[in-house]
Amino acid sequence: MKLVSIDKIAGRPVEEAAAYWIVRLDAPGCRPADRAAFEKWRSANASHAEAFARARRALAIVDQNLGSSELTDLGERVFKESATSRRPLFRSLGIGLAVACALVVALVPLLQDDVRPDIDQQARMIESRFETAVGERSTVVLPDDSVVTLNTDSLVEVVRNADVRRLVLVRGQAHFAVEKDSRPFEVLAGGQRIVALGTAFDVRIDEDLGVRVTLVEGRVSVHEDGVRDAATVAPASEPPVGTPAEAIAGTVLSEGEQCIAKPDAPPEVIAVDVEQVIGWREGQLVFRDDPLRDVVKEINRYSTKKLVVVDDERLDGIQIGGVFRAGSTESFVAAVEELYPVQAQRVSADRVALVWFDATSDGKEPANPLD
Repeated sequence: MKLVSIDKIAGRPVEEAAAYWIVRLDAPGCRPADRAAFEKWRSANASHAEAFARARRALAIVDQNLGSSELTDLGERVFKESATSRRPLFRSLGIGLAVACALVVALVPLLQDDVRPDIDQQARMIESRFETAVGERSTVVLPDDSVVTLNTDSLVEVVRNADVRRLVLVRGQAHFAVEKDSRPFEVLAGGQRIVALGTAFDVRIDEDLGVRVTLVEGRVSVHEDGVRDAATVAPASEPPVGTPAEAIAGTVLSEGEQCIAKPDAPPEVIAVDVEQVIGWREGQLVFRDDPLRDVVKEINRYSTKKLVVVDDERLDGIQIGGVFRAGSTESFVAAVEELYPVQAQRVSADRVALVWFDATSDGKEPANPLD
């Protein structure tokens, strides 16, 4: 996808520009220059950041309702209207994006029910937002003295509610150190509701593994939230203050346990290495003989420079153990080349391929992975 000029974006209605950036940032060919242009656009005006957040939530509704009769009927109607429009959305991006953007705008009010406020009402419910870019970490102290630490590329929203301390993890990963208070503390993430009273826990939204909740200390319970978009849920009835976690319906965790909640599957509770899970708070990535491909996926979360493991079954047998600095892709590559039969080959300015290389076999250089 070709990058649209920032000047052309600036001349479009803010909702259209936000829709463009949603698609552009998720595109495989998104470059550091694209992200820099996006940050320039978003920081130029507060309305840009608000429009981008609304677009993300609206597109999440589309994703979570694919296949529904309402979405199918609406999509057909929007396609016809967009195809004949004299003023298509970002013509250079093609009719697909035009339909998607128009569908988002049209879909939101049609999918609401009595407990789902519209986007404008939802915006008024959000008290504050905290966000990190790729490679960044940030620590925020809430009014009740609870501490939220955001990992790379994460977004947390604080919902205005007098009875409940409610936060929404929109994307990424965050650690919550909760101060005791008469009001329950809860985090909504990926359709799950995590309830805590005086505790510390880590929540991560993972594209492949779903929502992962790790209890560091104290007690928490994890519930299926039962709504399509956690950020738009209306205040629910809460258990009486002082109700023990064991008495609250849901999956109750003990220290050192992790709950893995996937869509349309019962939650799974496993014992984990807490140091490995929360090492990112100190800027460290801890691996315990993990497969190379899994390690590379984790390393890539913290840098715009991406590593690629080529399709070679010999590489599947490599397991990585050690502690690496988050965001330092170069030092990781150097260590892997030193300790394993692996060589890095630069594919582009921001992409490096890891290939099998056994210097003692024939002395030949490995082939270019793109050949």
